[in-house]
Amino acid sequence: MLDPEFVRAHRRELSYLTGRFLTEHLLRVHAAFEGDLTAALVLGTIGQHYIQRFYDEHARDSEAGLDRLVDDGEHLSRVRACNALSVSAATGIPRETVRRKVRWLVKKGWVAVGARGQLTLVPGMSSSFEEFDLETIARFHAASRDFLRHIDHRASAPRATRRADSR
Repeated sequence: MLDPEFVRAHRRELSYLTGRFLTEHLLRVHAAFEGDLTAALVLGTIGQHYIQRFYDEHARDSEAGLDRLVDDGEHLSRVRACNALSVSAATGIPRETVRRKVRWLVKKGWVAVGARGQLTLVPGMSSSFEEFDLETIARFHAASRDFLRHIDHRASAPRATRRADSR
């Protein structure tokens, strides 16, 4: 865990490093969703809700791991649907906007809507994001290494240098 005093003393640098990754990531998400960050938030919220219980209760501690369990269809009986109201409540996005974005996500083949408005991911939809995900993982890993390298460098710097850097 990061020492809160250390973070406060180096918040600008750490914020810059974090923000650099997040800004580049948001630009990539913006492009992947044809400029519609709200649709990305709706899909992400549906996806997180859909898989969270299965991951927490089964996949996280499984030797097989999430990827293999999903490939084998083990998740299908344990996932949870949500609805436009719960997505709206979770995100603060108005319900009608959520419904509009869901219609777009359905047309893209990423979300299914049940008879009672249940929102689920379409099986296999993650393949649409395979290259995006691989690039995100690589970029996140590089940004994490850079972040940790800067922390180690600043933590081992002489005390006078640390005080001068925090101004």
